[in-house]
Amino acid sequence: MKILITGFEPFGEYTENSSWVAAEEVAAQKYIGIDVAIEPMPVSFRRVAATLRDAVDRHDPDLLIMLGQSGGSDKVRLERIAINMMDSKNADNDGYIPDEETIDAKKPPALFTNTDIKSLYKAIEEAGVPVMISNTCGLYVCNRLYYEGLLLCNERPEMKTLFIHLPLYEGQKGNNHTLPIHSMVKAISIIIEKQSNDWHKRL
Repeated sequence: MKILITGFEPFGEYTENSSWVAAEEVAAQKYIGIDVAIEPMPVSFRRVAATLRDAVDRHDPDLLIMLGQSGGSDKVRLERIAINMMDSKNADNDGYIPDEETIDAKKPPALFTNTDIKSLYKAIEEAGVPVMISNTCGLYVCNRLYYEGLLLCNERPEMKTLFIHLPLYEGQKGNNHTLPIHSMVKAISIIIEKQSNDWHKRL
């Protein structure tokens, strides 16, 4: 089974991005029968879609896990939906600020994950990791990336896709909402193992 995990580059006041730190930690783990690749994504509304498409074309994953940083939460957030819109008060790393812009006027207003998100939530919760299901991925670059990833599922119907928002890790510059990096890795590893089991059942 081939898995592609993406994480974002640093942005704003942050010199590190918890999503990329977690991606590197997950890639360092040993998974039997699973090939894990990681790719960094730009915090750019205009460049992130092409960067993701290139990564997916190169790695041809069975599972695409996209990670993003959310400084306002101390839980792993499993994102259910991506919205066909870009809007922000803050500039991306290119200095761009979209104002209620549609991502693609020819595409659906929203797209949903094709993973069994409740089953994943339950498994992570039972493992003792703080977790929640989120029904809004925001309208920043994370949502832009997720929407593109779910569009790619239309071209690759066998590929499962999920976006996960991660808190800041302990010691990272930011507010008091943190989670140990090993807890984030544990949650992602549970998702990998469960999706791998489901993948093998479909063979």
